[in-house]
Amino acid sequence: MKTDTEYLEIAENAWQEAIEIARSTDGWKEEKSDKKTGDLVESKKNAKGKKIYRCKAKINMPAVLLVESLSATDKTTEWNNTLSEARVLKKLSDTVAISYQVTADGGGGLVSARDFIYVSKTGYEGEIFVMGGCSVDYKDGPSSSKIVRAVNGPGCQMVTPLSEENMCDLVWLMDCDYKGWMPQSVLDIAMPIAQTGFIESVRKLGLKLKEEGKF
Repeated sequence: MKTDTEYLEIAENAWQEAIEIARSTDGWKEEKSDKKTGDLVESKKNAKGKKIYRCKAKINMPAVLLVESLSATDKTTEWNNTLSEARVLKKLSDTVAISYQVTADGGGGLVSARDFIYVSKTGYEGEIFVMGGCSVDYKDGPSSSKIVRAVNGPGCQMVTPLSEENMCDLVWLMDCDYKGWMPQSVLDIAMPIAQTGFIESVRKLGLKLKEEGKF
């Protein structure tokens, strides 16, 4: 069993590594794009030769509201349709927490639900908000014999305010080993769908908050 200090160190290292990868410019190739919205999903092989994904989207919502929603892990499933469960297991500091999350059936039903235990840190790089981390083993975490445990390498979500009023940029770096028996051809379809599904959820959240007069 790791100590809190070790978990804090893992979170910090994963946060830094994820930012570096998310900002990298080399090796990415387009998986999916939407000419109307400008959304882009790209992939590349990481240092271990594993395929990782990055999506970029421009969101009609003030950055501060999106940051609030991403940070409130226990309320994530109220708007994020790609997860069926999300809850904080332990807060390690004001910015670092261990959470348990279960994915909704992904890839248009191609991929069954997965669960994972994730340590994440929230913080800022200049004006850019970053929530990033990776999977960890945590003995007090739930497990289910019916759900395959996925493993996430360093990943993050980044929110950048834009000069245009009530607009921000969102980047999501995803490094997920789905485990279980899964042909690569299925994952190649399912992963971009998972990313665009998340973007759709964020856009619907933006519309809802606008209707509620939040901006």
